[in-house]
Amino acid sequence: MSPIRFKEARESAQRTTVIYEKPYYPEINVDPKDTSSIISTALALLYPEDDDNDNNDDSRNVLRTQKLELQQRLKVKVVTGGITNALFCITGFLPYEEFDSVLVRIFGAEGMIDRDVETSTFACLAECGIAPNYLGRFGNGRIEGWLDHYFPLSLADLQSQDTGEAIAVQMAKLHFGFCVPSELREWHNEEEPGLWTQLFSWMEQAQKIESYKTAGDEERAAKSLDLPGVAVELNWLKNEVIPKDSTVAFCHNDALAGNIMKHEHTKTIQLIDFEYGGANYIAFDIANHLNEYAGGTSVEENGVPNYQLLPSQERQTGFITAYVRAARLAAGKTGETKQLSEEEEIESLLKEVQGFILANHLYWGLWAVNQASVEGTNEFDYMNYAINRFAQYLVVKKEFVHIEIN
Repeated sequence: MSPIRFKEARESAQRTTVIYEKPYYPEINVDPKDTSSIISTALALLYPEDDDNDNNDDSRNVLRTQKLELQQRLKVKVVTGGITNALFCITGFLPYEEFDSVLVRIFGAEGMIDRDVETSTFACLAECGIAPNYLGRFGNGRIEGWLDHYFPLSLADLQSQDTGEAIAVQMAKLHFGFCVPSELREWHNEEEPGLWTQLFSWMEQAQKIESYKTAGDEERAAKSLDLPGVAVELNWLKNEVIPKDSTVAFCHNDALAGNIMKHEHTKTIQLIDFEYGGANYIAFDIANHLNEYAGGTSVEENGVPNYQLLPSQERQTGFITAYVRAARLAAGKTGETKQLSEEEEIESLLKEVQGFILANHLYWGLWAVNQASVEGTNEFDYMNYAINRFAQYLVVKKEFVHIEIN
């Protein structure tokens, strides 16, 4: 089903539409500061009343009674760790349902993410068992399944070699186990990986910024941001550093610690939050994750990564070795023949990743500049994050160029 169905639903006069077998209420917008708004919206999506086809008054009355009971007993708590969206867990559905909790996601990053494409992609990933369940969408967010007994990883968790290699395996399964459905290939076209399109789009957006939402950010930007210099670096990376034939697949693109869940008993790894997902270079996805060892995106860190936490060359090699082995296993299941030996593939991918580590700093640096303009920096210092990512780019570039020369 095409993402265009969401746009058509908004343009129609219907109060609700079923898309991906779940309800879509385009006119309902949740107030993240109002608990009753969060609960009532979740109940509307989970227990929709079909005015056209449900002529059984008894069934309808039972449903309404159940919803009223749930309205009184459900509890809402804020889910911390995300800075793009507002996240809430609603608990108390047992014994009415087989699950006890759901996740309510209220969208952020207005204008920076196509939510029709993103929600369609999430629904397809959920159907394949890669993402949590998709339960429906409202005007400014959606409902997702809650992962019971899972917890989000911390930066300390990433320091575990076993955990790191388990993440590598899951990333390989995503890259080589998810086939983009035909209706989404217009937006996730492996012939046109999204990295450069997104980078140059964000570059253009950043260059057009006339003012920032938070007082004082214009002065900080003028003092610390060199956007013309960033544009030069982008062209250098695209034309001279990144291989034109680098492997492309559907990538997560935002595998930071908080977007990786671990089961408390089985230790199973689950990737979540695919909103920046799309066709991209697999080496970029790996580079992004390795950069995220430094953190910097929590409210407490407030835009200051700790680059002392970055994985050593030995740890990077261990991650990529686990990744390549899982990828080769997946390729073998599809009958694909690898031209390189395992050792050659590990060495080649490790080298590619170093170039993408550079591109990744500019990627999130530009994202943060635009977020500072749109969202402001009072709740999270996007400007500080951008300044730090651009500064680290220069540090890494110096090392990269030195290695290339020698």
